[in-house]
Amino acid sequence: MTLTLSEVQFNLTKVDFTTLPKPRKNKGVRGQLLELALGIPNSSKLTDMVDGELKSFTKGESIAVTQLKHTLPQIFDKTPFPQTKIGIKLQQTLYVGFDRQNNFLGTTTLTPDTAPEHYELLQNDFHFIANRIRESFYNKSELHTINGVNGLLQIRTKDSKDRNGNYHPIYWKGQKMTNKGFAFYLTGKYAKSII
Repeated sequence: MTLTLSEVQFNLTKVDFTTLPKPRKNKGVRGQLLELALGIPNSSKLTDMVDGELKSFTKGESIAVTQLKHTLPQIFDKTPFPQTKIGIKLQQTLYVGFDRQNNFLGTTTLTPDTAPEHYELLQNDFHFIANRIRESFYNKSELHTINGVNGLLQIRTKDSKDRNGNYHPIYWKGQKMTNKGFAFYLTGKYAKSII
């Protein structure tokens, strides 16, 4: 069973945030524990809730959205943003903020209805980044960090070595695009403004 956004917003009123650990190397642990505390099972589904996504974050730090390799087919097919994995994940997002001492700061829910300008800026950033990714591929140049024109969305490395000490390069149609895994992030600068 997966919960709705409104059910999770209600469950947030019952969570004791002092019991959540401060993130260390694996920043995703706090988010996973928060999901469980809210009644959301940890899974690999595209969104955490039936109708939205939960993102916990430390104020001022970037917020991971999804791995770049999962979005490449949509980027190269020029899928409309609302139908992309990024667009779907960020369409209705419940942000739960913490400070660097792990104190709960509050929540914000952003949707195309409540913040249409926000969603349009995300869409513009996505298109800008997608265009740069396609250009990099066609020019046979390696990808580097790309920031969206509005400063909300970016791609950059997100990888850890496997047991043999190797990173996970990204290939598209047989061409190496990066020597490490990359992911889409909401920028740290933007994360400061959410809550």
